[in-house]
Amino acid sequence: MEVNRISINGKTVQLGQPYRAQTSELVGRDREMKKILAAWMGSAGDITLSPLLVGGPGMGKNRLVYECARVCAKELYIFQGHEDVSAEDLICAVRFSDDRERQMDYIMSPIVTAMIRGGICFIDEIAKIRPRALAPLASLLDERRYIDSIILGERIYAHPGFRLVGATNTIDLQQNQLPDFIQSRMRPVITVEFPGRAEIDAIVTSRFHSLNSRSRPLLDKYWNLWAERYGDHPPTPRDSIYIFGYAHKLADFESAGSDRPLVLDGSVKAAPITEAHIARAMEAFFKPTDKRSA
Repeated sequence: MEVNRISINGKTVQLGQPYRAQTSELVGRDREMKKILAAWMGSAGDITLSPLLVGGPGMGKNRLVYECARVCAKELYIFQGHEDVSAEDLICAVRFSDDRERQMDYIMSPIVTAMIRGGICFIDEIAKIRPRALAPLASLLDERRYIDSIILGERIYAHPGFRLVGATNTIDLQQNQLPDFIQSRMRPVITVEFPGRAEIDAIVTSRFHSLNSRSRPLLDKYWNLWAERYGDHPPTPRDSIYIFGYAHKLADFESAGSDRPLVLDGSVKAAPITEAHIARAMEAFFKPTDKRSA
């Protein structure tokens, strides 16, 4: 792994690593994507907006951010929120150095790395972070555009090209309300809702090109099985991708046979799937008694 170090007022600090998403073409989500990109537009003197994405698990919030970073041709840095994050975790960590020439290593968080490099920072699961730990973001998300680090003893200003977006699951936002000083600064709030059937079909066919002419009966089988279990409650994009993905794996496993070693590096051409594979994948992922509420 390449280590990128810079000097800040005589202190050598190590920057974080960007995330380079390997993704297929984004299907749908044009409305949400336009809102994010519009929030990031601005000229000198404008307050740059930091949108908050809200939606259930598996709705494609992360995928939406990856696409925005690609369109903007910017590096993407991801900070994963959780209950144990501290205020300084958002800024800079320190550890004993393996380098004999230095006593300590200063390691910048993804947030501050994006600030320095003018990239995009994505704070995932932001509602899981305790309010006290979020305090340093107040000065970053308004016109001040800086963060103060106690460990470094420095004030770090954001590059003009720096942009930030947060995301949270709906239930997390209900149970762990973001503090007012964060909610008032993370605007607009963009709801990522369930896509329609046509969009789900397009997502599946774009991800699994091997379906080809068999896509219609296989998708119909999927929707019929889903309706038997959940009625009108729709699947998420993740549900659909995982079920079709596992159906492909079942077909690949059957075609591999038992008389030779399994090839697990993805180099084998995908075997065709059948409606039976869809049914078995659905059964493997969800119990017959599994019910979902809207």
